[in-house]
Amino acid sequence: MTDRTEHAVLDGLYDALQDALYVFDDDRVLIDANARVGEVSGLPREELVGWQLEEFQTRYVAPADRERLTAAFDRIEGGDSEAERLTFTLETDEESVPVDGRFVRYDNKTVVLVRNLTEQKERERRLSELSEELDVLNRVLRHDIRNDMNVVLGWAEELDPHVAPEGRKPFENIVDAVEHTVGLTREVRDLAEAITRGETFPTRPTPLADVLSEQLAKNRKKFETATFELTGELPPVEVVGNEMLSSVFDNLFSNAVIHHDGDHPTVTVDVTVEEEAAVVRVADDGPGIPDSQKTVVFGRGEQGIDSPGAGIGLFLVDSLVTGFGGTVAIEDNEPRGAVFVVTLPLATAE
Repeated sequence: MTDRTEHAVLDGLYDALQDALYVFDDDRVLIDANARVGEVSGLPREELVGWQLEEFQTRYVAPADRERLTAAFDRIEGGDSEAERLTFTLETDEESVPVDGRFVRYDNKTVVLVRNLTEQKERERRLSELSEELDVLNRVLRHDIRNDMNVVLGWAEELDPHVAPEGRKPFENIVDAVEHTVGLTREVRDLAEAITRGETFPTRPTPLADVLSEQLAKNRKKFETATFELTGELPPVEVVGNEMLSSVFDNLFSNAVIHHDGDHPTVTVDVTVEEEAAVVRVADDGPGIPDSQKTVVFGRGEQGIDSPGAGIGLFLVDSLVTGFGGTVAIEDNEPRGAVFVVTLPLATAE
């Protein structure tokens, strides 16, 4: 490789970096930079080369951060530190930008990498808001929904002796649904408390066949005009999950029927086991989902659950499956309909 070719390759690598790169000599004069510096300064790097560090600080660095930045340079150039890292604020005419700066010494030069932290700060803000919302949800679940469901179970116990034979099946379906809701509120409460405390998403080995069998039986009762088919046998494997895994498939089965455009929906469930994961395919013969909506329906992206077309059910599905370390995606079914593909890590593969 010739020197010219090597230099061209390095230039390409510099410009491909997601960070702005500055190279200062011992006189603290900028002698090289990548194209990203223009996104920070608004000036092309050709105009910036030759600037003194002090000029950069005066023009772009917030006054409160200038002394710390100079001290980092002093330690790097003086050999007191091999690397320095600090956060500071860059100021332009339009905005103030939080950045992460990393300083290293290389070949008698000081190299500075500057990363824009705006997106990270926004994510942290959204996580803080989510934590507050989960705390509210936790209180609602604990004090309102769960208490009301327990009251309903008490009334059902008193009503039980008076239920006529022809009303026995619907009555038992009601009791089953309420008991399931009480269990879910307990699990969601524990989940919300763990998340608001900053703990790891709580999981445990969960028998996949038991969950799917229970939800298929439940939805067959709930939607008597729908057909729920199972392809082959359910494999006796445990996946990473918890009590909320049942909500994932309850939502997928229910949505397949509720959003169907016919009178007799058919939902087909197929399960395969790979080396480290179980893949559950939930297929329907409904109207399908356009490509433009295949991500939006989960509430992914900047607007989250507020995204047009997003629903709380699929938002919950996506959030739970992600928390279990899995993925959920949508494919087209043939000749019509949609297929929700849920991939869950096997508990033995953790």
